[in-house]
Amino acid sequence: MARYKRFGHGKGDEDQVLSAINTTPLVDVMLVLLIIFLITVPVVTQTVKMTLPKEQNIPTQTKPENVVLGVGPDSRIYWNMSPVK
Repeated sequence: MARYKRFGHGKGDEDQVLSAINTTPLVDVMLVLLIIFLITVPVVTQTVKMTLPKEQNIPTQTKPENVVLGVGPDSRIYWNMSPVK
């Protein structure tokens, strides 16, 4: 904010505050971003043909079964009474 003093106008010396936003840098940055956007859009819109797998909506059947996890005295882990490596 700049302060300007007016001389020789009216009674007394009053300080006036003149403030203005300088939008030139903002416009410059926006123009550069617009140019970059216009250059990069054609590069991004190139497509590659590929075959995607067909969807299958088959619900999975969960079977309730007990899983027994255990730790032996020798710190080995057991899954349903079978040792796990």
